[in-house]
Amino acid sequence: MAIVMRRIGVLPWLMLLALAQAPNTYTVQPKDTLFSIAKRFGTSVELLLQLNNLSSPSLEVGQVLRLPTPTVTYTVQPKDTLFSIAKKNNSTVEAIMQENNLQGPALRVGQVLRIPQGASTPSSPPSPAPSPSQAASPPSPPTPVPTLTPITPLPNPTPPEPPKPADLAPLPANPPRAEPADTDYDPTNPLIQVVLKYLGLPYVYGSSSDLAVDCSAFVQKIYADLGIKIPRTSRDQWANLTTVQGALHQGDLVFFSFGGSQVDHVGIYLGRGVFAHANSYGSRVVIESLDSPYYKKVYRGAKRIELSSAGTPASP
Repeated sequence: MAIVMRRIGVLPWLMLLALAQAPNTYTVQPKDTLFSIAKRFGTSVELLLQLNNLSSPSLEVGQVLRLPTPTVTYTVQPKDTLFSIAKKNNSTVEAIMQENNLQGPALRVGQVLRIPQGASTPSSPPSPAPSPSQAASPPSPPTPVPTLTPITPLPNPTPPEPPKPADLAPLPANPPRAEPADTDYDPTNPLIQVVLKYLGLPYVYGSSSDLAVDCSAFVQKIYADLGIKIPRTSRDQWANLTTVQGALHQGDLVFFSFGGSQVDHVGIYLGRGVFAHANSYGSRVVIESLDSPYYKKVYRGAKRIELSSAGTPASP
C-alpha cells in the first residue's frame, strides 16, 4: 500500500513537469497561413520559418508548428544592465540579446527591449515520495503551471525622413480602408518569395544596400527584384503611383504619416490584413498587421503597381 501511495503522490508532478517542458506549439488548420498564424500569436513570419526550419511559407493541414517563447517589453532605466534586466524579468542575458539582435551588452536609457518569458525558470522538481508513516495522508496538491499567453509588442514608429519642400497637397486624415477580400492572398505570387528573402534585413535610416535598408529602399528593392522600377523615396512613390480605390490587393503600397501633413513611411500589402516593411522597431524588416490600433491611426492610403510586367524574382 505504501508503494502505491508513493506512485500516486509522484505521478501528478511528473505529468506537470512534462507539460512544463513541452514546446509551445500550434496545429495548422484549414485556410491558415504563416501570416495569419504569426498575427494570431503576436510573432513574425521570419521567426516561425526559423523555428520550424521551413524554406517556404507553404503549410499542410495538421502540421504542428513550434511557436516562439512569449515576450513582454521593457524600457531601459538608468543604471540598468542586461544582467539586472534579465534577473528582474525572469529571463537570461543570452535570450534577451538574441531576441533583440544585440551585438553587445551596451544599452541606452529609454531603449525598448523585448524580453522572452520563462527563459531561465527551472522546471519544478517532483515532491519527495511520502514515507510509509505518511502514506495514510493524501499528498499536497501541486501548484498549477501558469498558461503563457503570447503578448503582441506595440510597434514603435519609424523615424520620419528629413523635411523636404512640400509640393504635395495635405493628406486626408485617417482615410477608411476597405476590408480585405477572401481572395486577396495568393501564396504563389512571386512577390511573397521576394519579401521572405528580405525578412530580418537590418533597418538603417537612409540606407539602401544588401546590408541594410530604410522603408522606401526596402519597397524599391522588392520591385527591382520583380523587374519593376519605382521611385526611391516614400513621398515620390506616393506622388507618382496610382491611388487605390476600394479593397487592397496583394502588392499594393501602404503609406503612413507619423507627423505633419505628408507621408513618411511605406510598406507592401501582402494580403489578409498584413504588410511587410522596414521598421525601426526591432531594427529590421518585419511583417505586421494593418489592423493594429497604431497603424490604423497613422494610415494615409495606398498606391498600386501593376505586376503584369514583373520578371522572375531573384533567387534567395
